[in-house]
Amino acid sequence: MGKLKELLMLYDMKRVSIFAALISSCFLAVAQTNQDLSVKYMLQGDLHVKSSIKDTLALGGFGKSNNVAKKYSGNLSLSNQSLSIQIDTTQAVTIKQNYKGYKLFIVNQSDTITKLDASDSRIDVIAEALHQGTWKPIQYLVGSTCGNSYHSVYLKPNEYWEFEVPKFKGDVKTKLRYRLRVGRDSYIYSNEIQASINISQLRERIPWGLDPYND
Repeated sequence: MGKLKELLMLYDMKRVSIFAALISSCFLAVAQTNQDLSVKYMLQGDLHVKSSIKDTLALGGFGKSNNVAKKYSGNLSLSNQSLSIQIDTTQAVTIKQNYKGYKLFIVNQSDTITKLDASDSRIDVIAEALHQGTWKPIQYLVGSTCGNSYHSVYLKPNEYWEFEVPKFKGDVKTKLRYRLRVGRDSYIYSNEIQASINISQLRERIPWGLDPYND
């Protein structure tokens, strides 16, 4: 009888330990939500758009996006450029239910249609960080081996595309901006914001197939 009682006590203690561990993991999960994104790798560029005008010269079969352009009402503090890219730190967002981020806008303030190159609806935009006086990429673009992936996207006058971009966190304080390619060797740049990154983001590419928001 004494042995049975001892076994029952051990069983109850084990159940309590498991329950405590589960509670602890739940609190940890809650504590880790809505935080800045700290990664050890250079991320892949992933800004996708839906063209306002169909590309009739494209081969077809490229990946599509539902990120449609919206009418611009002049509610952003933009430069006088006809085409602008802007980080809006006043509009905080949550990415994948866990990570803090900002809004990013590409706005056509001109009276002409803007044409941009795209691959499977992804436009050529990457984030850059200021390191030792030089702007260096912390993102890269993955090419496609399929010619059907490449096409053009169009943004009409007084339209904009809207994106959500992560708020990075790391050991190195710096400035961050986004770079948009608008021609073969032509770029425009966003406003600069205060940020911090990990130094490995400047040189280590994220392994293929890994999702930085889950690792």
